[in-house]
Amino acid sequence: MGLEDWLVVARKRKFSPNSTVQRLMLTYSRLSKHLYSTDTRFVYELIQNAEDNSYSIAAERNDLPALTFSVSSERIVIDSNEDGFCEANVRAICRVGESTKANIKGYIGEKGIGFKSVFKVARKVHVQSGPYSFAFDYDKEQPDSGLGMVTPLNEPYSELPRGTRTRIVLYLHMSCDKEALVREFDNLPDTLLLFLRKLKRLSLRIERPGNTVVEKAYELTSTGNRACMKRTIGRESVDLNFWIARKTVSDMPEDEAREGTEGTERIKEAEVVLGFPLNEGDMPVVADQHVFAFLPLRKVGFKVSFIFRFQHTS
Repeated sequence: MGLEDWLVVARKRKFSPNSTVQRLMLTYSRLSKHLYSTDTRFVYELIQNAEDNSYSIAAERNDLPALTFSVSSERIVIDSNEDGFCEANVRAICRVGESTKANIKGYIGEKGIGFKSVFKVARKVHVQSGPYSFAFDYDKEQPDSGLGMVTPLNEPYSELPRGTRTRIVLYLHMSCDKEALVREFDNLPDTLLLFLRKLKRLSLRIERPGNTVVEKAYELTSTGNRACMKRTIGRESVDLNFWIARKTVSDMPEDEAREGTEGTERIKEAEVVLGFPLNEGDMPVVADQHVFAFLPLRKVGFKVSFIFRFQHTS
């Protein structure tokens, strides 16, 4: 079945009374309840999705893999210079518990949640990437059993900025706590890019209450064991320097989260990366740092940032 025919079927299932659709509705209803009962942080899920993408076109043009968030009182616009959606990506985003990542070493995520976590703050999500432009419309107050989160609707194309190949627009719930939303972006750690493999630039444009606009940008460069994070807030920039140490841990114990899928082997290795902050004189900076499992978990008193590259349980 071609993608266009498949999308038509996906739209029809929302209104079909047959038993297969009833089972799907039960699955999506459970997802919806789980979504609002977990501590899933949608901003980190979006960053993880961007980290999992391919950036071959950007590499050919000597552009850094980049992600931009533009936050206003009514919507959040996420722009990326990743290669763009393929048919498999469209099919996966219209389902629950599926992914094009397959259990490749290094990828994490909470099964069944992932991208759907955006509906914690959004009533409508518009995805435009490559030749595709579609939207999901879901109101948690309406009795559609969560099917709106996976039912694609046709959406007109918009002109994208130069270099942007994927744009996702989140139209916020009226009941969305705007102050809490801004805090979620404010609390992104300066070291976020340090432990990601692909993303090298992260930009934020946040409209605060009272029409105050704050712009931040982070750009990561590294050579050998040294990494430099350039942080720009408004017109002021500062370089944050780190010494990086890596260790591969072999013979990982068996765990359901690391089991292989069809055609893939069980994940047996994990990489531990330590990031030691340095001052301008290359002396260690002693302060509490984040622990990461690709994305930050929390500060627990360690004086060095470090990451475990394997799937974690929240």
